Amino acid sequence: MKTFVIAGTHSGVGKTTIAAGLMAALGRLGYTVQGYKIGPDYIDPSYHELATGRPSRNLDLWMCPASAVRQTFARTAAEVNVIEGMMGLFDGATDGGGTTAAVAKALAAPVVLVVDAQGLAQSVGALVHGYSTFDPSLTIAGVIFNRVSGEGHYEYLRRSVRIPSFGWVSADPSITLPERHLGLIPAAERPPDLARIGKVVARHVRLERILDRSQARSPERPPVRQRAPRVTIAIARDEAFTFYYQDNLDLLEAAGARLVAFSPLRGELPDADALYLGGGFPELHRPKPHRRLRDAVRAGMPVYAECGGLMYLVGQGVLPGRIEMTDRLQNFGYKEALAARDTVIVERGQRLRGHEFHHSRWIHPRIPPAWRLPRGPEGFAQGNIHASYVHLHFAGAPGCAARFVDRARKWSGGAP
Repeated sequence: MKTFVIAGTHSGVGKTTIAAGLMAALGRLGYTVQGYKIGPDYIDPSYHELATGRPSRNLDLWMCPASAVRQTFARTAAEVNVIEGMMGLFDGATDGGGTTAAVAKALAAPVVLVVDAQGLAQSVGALVHGYSTFDPSLTIAGVIFNRVSGEGHYEYLRRSVRIPSFGWVSADPSITLPERHLGLIPAAERPPDLARIGKVVARHVRLERILDRSQARSPERPPVRQRAPRVTIAIARDEAFTFYYQDNLDLLEAAGARLVAFSPLRGELPDADALYLGGGFPELHRPKPHRRLRDAVRAGMPVYAECGGLMYLVGQGVLPGRIEMTDRLQNFGYKEALAARDTVIVERGQRLRGHEFHHSRWIHPRIPPAWRLPRGPEGFAQGNIHASYVHLHFAGAPGCAARFVDRARKWSGGAP
């Protein structure tokens, strides 16, 4: 088995383009490739899935314990595993946790460092030396230089570093992935030509040398305990709702849910016992009134809504107030949340870790909150509804999936 981490010196160096390009290039050579993303990200994994044909997985050491991260990896690892880091190699939560370096060490995976070489020559030696020696317990296998102007420029760079150089990627604007206010545009909205990106990325990168230096022991796959389906949970899936951790869906299925995708934008609503409204970009699509969905929620169907799902429920008049878009991120980052009351996914007093990432604000009257955050109350929780800007990773939130399935079963009148 081959495993390596694509890390950057900082955000914006081209990690996603290079990671997805390598996945596509390795797949073209006949390898079965699995993509992973470190940290709380829904968009970058969409490019991994497009490149590999397999769902990408999030590995997050701040929201999830190390045992859960290792289990996710062991359960899903393939012939070649490409793990894209977040931000810079040593960047993470304010307490220093959850970094790309920490995940690499937890999985004993070597790091391939990506350096944006635009405007750099011999000084790159000092930069790479600092990253490669900062943590002696971390294995940095080598470096890839991005946005290189040509072969001559690359020779300056290669001769200046003291660790192996795996090659370079040209400064080619045509392979730049499109962006929007929350980062990259999800791959499903504007699918890039990843076959071409893979060719450009691999043109001057020695794939065989990376694979030679990324040999890893295959982990023992943990047993998967899967309950027979007891309930049906409808998952909002269309242009407006794309933000889901694959582990959340897997854990719902393992708890006994049959998952059925539907499009709120198109007025769909399958026969179901509960609704999961994930995040995304409802603000870009002006959803029409959905009377059947409103009636189902008001009749008591359990609903778990995150971020975009909360915005949608406000727009449908299910939740009070209004949504206001702003020109900057609101309350961005990791969050420690204390459950303010019993809800369809958590018990009162349960303390969980999640994250927020949104440009909108919810203007509303005083309401029963779902969470108590350090900054104050957040979200809405009453009866059958739990709605919040806080995204949870169920692998780090024990019992949430099982509790939601149980609430769906009780509402549908199922037997214990």
